Amino acid sequence: MTAPTRAPLRVAVTALGCKVNFAEMAELAGTLAAAGCDVVPDDESADVRVLNSCTVTMQADATTRQRLARLRRRDPDAHIVLTGCSVDANPGLYTPAHGPIDAVFANPDKHAIAAHVLSLAPPSADARPALPLRSRAFIKVQDGCNHRCTYCIVWQARGVSQSVAPEVVMSHARDALSAGQRELVLCGVDLGSYGRDIGTTLAALVEGLLDLAGAEGRIRLSSINANDVTPALIELNAHPRLCSHWHMPLQSGSDAVLRAMHRGYRRAQYLRVVRQLRAHDPDTQFTSDVMVAFPGETEEDHHDTLSLIGEVGFLACHVFRWSPRPGTPATLLTQRIDDATARRRSAEVRRAAATTGAIARRNAVGAAHEVVWDSVDGDVAHGLTSTYREVVAAASAHTRPGSLSRVHAHAVEGDRLRCTLLRS
Repeated sequence: MTAPTRAPLRVAVTALGCKVNFAEMAELAGTLAAAGCDVVPDDESADVRVLNSCTVTMQADATTRQRLARLRRRDPDAHIVLTGCSVDANPGLYTPAHGPIDAVFANPDKHAIAAHVLSLAPPSADARPALPLRSRAFIKVQDGCNHRCTYCIVWQARGVSQSVAPEVVMSHARDALSAGQRELVLCGVDLGSYGRDIGTTLAALVEGLLDLAGAEGRIRLSSINANDVTPALIELNAHPRLCSHWHMPLQSGSDAVLRAMHRGYRRAQYLRVVRQLRAHDPDTQFTSDVMVAFPGETEEDHHDTLSLIGEVGFLACHVFRWSPRPGTPATLLTQRIDDATARRRSAEVRRAAATTGAIARRNAVGAAHEVVWDSVDGDVAHGLTSTYREVVAAASAHTRPGSLSRVHAHAVEGDRLRCTLLRS
């Protein structure tokens, strides 16, 4: 008598925070799918749930706790695995004996999660490809950070900078291109430090990936500090397959505040890099992170930030207020900014970034753009240009998530460009 076939283990993965977390979960999903698990979207029921946490702010830790509770409510009997930076930054806080967690893995032990999941039940004998978690492939090429920014806990949670070997990155890139993903996003906690520990450079890696992608794909850098944008990288901004979008964290436009934060660049260097990149492609767009109300920030410092936003002309900025983070040097600073002032400054920075973003979108009207589609909802397609502008267009029979198209922008609708598909 033939034994009944066991249903494959259903596994859902969730990533909070940065693109590195997302890249790690995409890799885990692929490993589990290849071993016969059924990797399902995180809004479906699952036998096992893996949550990759974030700790960049105190709110991020709170979000981790809230998400754990939500996952337990969704699947009361699921085996929940927690990993990520919130685990490392809060030793002893998360244990299977407390709260809705069955297993905890610190960042250095993430490699063991797949084996742990597979030990829970015999997997199906049928290996299957994991559905891409997103239309673009997020490839982790670097981990850890050697900087000691005074407001940040992540370097303690992630450890020292470590680069992934180029041949491993190239293998992941080939797999993504073979799966039909046409945009490869290179991710790292401190991406600009890539290669320093293994005798190569980020520019060399990007060059190799551009050759691999050819005319069928494009490469995007997830985030890089201005002081890590080398002349070789600046030269590559002229390459048509490297996305002319640079997410360069700013934090502040004031040299005094940047110095107190222990950031490795100053205002003049940041602006110089912007000018040099745009000299190779005038339509290069910039997005950034801006922190307001750092201890000791004066009104003059705040206005330095507002003026720099105008000079750069950011497409978008993620704006957040400084808050005390236990374990960071900035927590010891006494010149705190009152809540009302912090809220006002935050609103003013958001308005400034919204103004420059609106200008950047208007400047795109009347031009052709290359788009990777994120989703197709009925007859409407949503995507991103190489410069990170959001696009909406009427879908054709050949429009699918992950594919590349050429479009013509003819109007701005809110934060998006209304476009028309161009014939290949």
